[in-house]
Amino acid sequence: MKRNIRVALSFATFNHDELNSFLILLQVCLKNNPLFPNLPIPLATLQALLATFQARLAAAKIGGPKDTAALNETTEAVIAALRQIAGYIQSLGLTNESDVLSSGFDIVVSGKNPPVPLTQPQFTLDNSVPGQLGVNLQAVTYAKAYHVQYSIGAGAWIDVGIFPNTRGVVIPNTTPGTTYSVRVQAIGGSTQYSPWSGVVTLMST
Repeated sequence: MKRNIRVALSFATFNHDELNSFLILLQVCLKNNPLFPNLPIPLATLQALLATFQARLAAAKIGGPKDTAALNETTEAVIAALRQIAGYIQSLGLTNESDVLSSGFDIVVSGKNPPVPLTQPQFTLDNSVPGQLGVNLQAVTYAKAYHVQYSIGAGAWIDVGIFPNTRGVVIPNTTPGTTYSVRVQAIGGSTQYSPWSGVVTLMST
């Protein structure tokens, strides 16, 4: 008999910056995820709550007690919404850890230590399609999503996006003859983020 997989509520203990990162991760993992079609909190509502939380977080970092109080109120609303979503996922009775983890939430691991920190991602680049670079990622244990960035020459790192799995990761609209540097960070696990990968470079065709 397969064991009951419990959804972890550890997000309730996150600091504000960790909670912000967790909310962003959930947006990516739950969007178009066929395992969770009837979320009790619509993604549009969660996105609006995230925007309010981020605005009040920024204000509290430079403001006074009133701004801190507003942030704390929004934090309580965020935690309440996350508890509803976690309860819904728990109610589905999923029996595969990977299915539960695909939601962005962690799981309770009985009799074991929490998931270990994420390892550094490994990947290769593919320029076989003109005007884009394919990012061929190796899956990282306990990772729930992958953050991809690129740079050109000595330029700043530019976000490509956060991807919920290793499939279909592409850097679009590349310029033929230009060399791109790419790095990847896994998201999830006990430390939320892995170290950045080594930088891989390739010329676009």
